[in-house]
Amino acid sequence: MEPLRWGVLGATGHIAGRVLPAIHRTVGNAVVAVAGREGRRERAERVARAFGARVHDGYDALLGDPDVDAVYLALPNTLHVPWTLRALDAGKHVLVEKPMTLSEEDCVRVERAAADLVVMEAYMYRFHPQQKRAAELLASGEIGELRLVRSAFAYPTAVEGNIRFDPALGGGATWDVGCYAFDVPLWAFDAEPRAVRATFHSREVDLSAVATLDFGDGRWAVLDYSLEYGPRAAYEFQGTRGSISVRNAWTRPDEEGVITVVTLDGVREEAVPASDAYEHQAAAFAEAVREKVTPLVSLAHSARTARVGEALVRSAATGAEVDLRRRL
Repeated sequence: MEPLRWGVLGATGHIAGRVLPAIHRTVGNAVVAVAGREGRRERAERVARAFGARVHDGYDALLGDPDVDAVYLALPNTLHVPWTLRALDAGKHVLVEKPMTLSEEDCVRVERAAADLVVMEAYMYRFHPQQKRAAELLASGEIGELRLVRSAFAYPTAVEGNIRFDPALGGGATWDVGCYAFDVPLWAFDAEPRAVRATFHSREVDLSAVATLDFGDGRWAVLDYSLEYGPRAAYEFQGTRGSISVRNAWTRPDEEGVITVVTLDGVREEAVPASDAYEHQAAAFAEAVREKVTPLVSLAHSARTARVGEALVRSAATGAEVDLRRRL
């Protein structure tokens, strides 16, 4: 089997430092080229040496490399759409860090440009065996009908020099940690909420938020997320006959997962062996490319997530509930 040959845009960033080794370790994948920001040639060369890859001077040069099949895009949020579109135009498959876009409109642009190429938003936790087991338990009906999802993701983050706090680069808690928190109820209910309401604590960007999502028929999600408190990374499914709780939804590669199931019959815990979600994500992406199938995190899912994110931002700005049945 020929490996899927990867080029990396933004190779010197923090998140790339976690994803590149995972791609490199995964059977059927190879990191062959990297490109970093202007002025970071030396750092890019150090990264490249670790994987036996070559360094390109600039992102366009990497996209022009005929030996690159797929691009992993780890740039600031506002650069995701333009460089995704340029990568697609160059005939490359794209794995793009979340948020892929900051609007539904941009999701449509990406979908139109993708044609027969694979584009996937990098929600790595969706590929972890812990996540798959939680989904199996939910689908089994053991806790009855799903009525409430509680989801949280938060960690305190240094502000100085951090692009997460730059409004010009799409910074803020909603598009950094919040999109994980509201992604959970979207796949759990497999639906878009009818309405959302959010309250932000903000300075130049939103730092923390609490939000409710109304899925209709007595089904709700309650979220909190933050860049100023934590750590907190958990979700819970409350059904009519019990609950499923995931203690740490975004486990480290060396951390065992723990799922707690509570019903009228009692309480039990299931342990999920430690593994690297980024490795599972890389393997799944390569399989989607080879098999020419829609990936687990589809562009339709990404459009739905973007709509909800936009609605939460609007609700916090206006202080009112936003009805998603009326297009934004």
